[in-house]
Amino acid sequence: MKLQMNSERGWMQVKRRIVDIMANIDNQELEKLLLTEEVERELTQHISLERIKNRAMNRILEEETMMFKNRKVKKYKASIVIAAAMIMILSTTAFASQYMDSLKQFFGQSASIAEDERSPIQGTDTASGVTMNVEEGIYVGNSGYLVVSFMKEDGMPFPEGASIPALELNMEHDVNYMVGQQLVDDDKKLIGVFEMDAMNDLDGLKARITADRITSADITQAVEGPWDVQFTISPGKQREQGLNLTIDEGEEAMSLSTISVSSIGVAIEGKRTDGELDKLPEYTPEVKVIAADGSELMLHASSTSTTKSGFQWLYNLDSKNNLVFLGDVDIKSISIDGNVTELK
Repeated sequence: MKLQMNSERGWMQVKRRIVDIMANIDNQELEKLLLTEEVERELTQHISLERIKNRAMNRILEEETMMFKNRKVKKYKASIVIAAAMIMILSTTAFASQYMDSLKQFFGQSASIAEDERSPIQGTDTASGVTMNVEEGIYVGNSGYLVVSFMKEDGMPFPEGASIPALELNMEHDVNYMVGQQLVDDDKKLIGVFEMDAMNDLDGLKARITADRITSADITQAVEGPWDVQFTISPGKQREQGLNLTIDEGEEAMSLSTISVSSIGVAIEGKRTDGELDKLPEYTPEVKVIAADGSELMLHASSTSTTKSGFQWLYNLDSKNNLVFLGDVDIKSISIDGNVTELK
């Protein structure tokens, strides 16, 4: 029997079953299951939420079969108790963020991302005792971040200054990207973040991330790959709205057609109407994010990229060219050169 957890009703039944399990645990048994911080870190280095949930629920269903045979049974195996507890724990944002939010480890605690905007990928490949995990993507318009991490299966750290000479992204259509790398967690985790701009709509694009080897800073040590993960992009939730706005600035004229907003910025798509269709505009309008409380945040463009229908501006920088994340902002509207668009 395979448990399907796609419906809200099914998940509520799961939660009720877990509560029933937890209610019948002996306090002495529970004390034996408490983990030290060191053991907890070791057990959670390679956490996959979906894998744990699926395995845990399969074990609970096996125990459920036994319960049907003998209704008097009140004890549960330690593995079942841990499985139930893990599902409850992993359902909380705090725990998931502590162990899985590579974006915050890479960019800092200001990298706030709304949970419904995250697109889990969790594609893995292992070579020479190191697992590459393409964790997730976060997108806005035709732009986005792809997050990949590398960890040793034995939990040991990488050499000081370790990096990947050829960490690459390939897609079935043209895409421009930059990739940054950073060692975190006492050098036990190497994170790569791809910042990309695509010509086409990202939804459904087939992508592939590859890595050749991991080398120390002095190139005296190396972990040989290769690693190769293929996946299909499926963007999470973002607010997208049509525009009917024209801009005439000097010798440049353009019409704006679409605005997209997510935790990683504001993307504005348009096309030139001055006959220079093969050129990107030099001009970038003034863009402000207006929150529900009336506060305003001015954003600066980080890129102007070519799209299938024209061009796209991506606004995700502050006045000091630092990245801005909008996950904690209750955005009401966007101002483009003083023209305010209310977001639905």
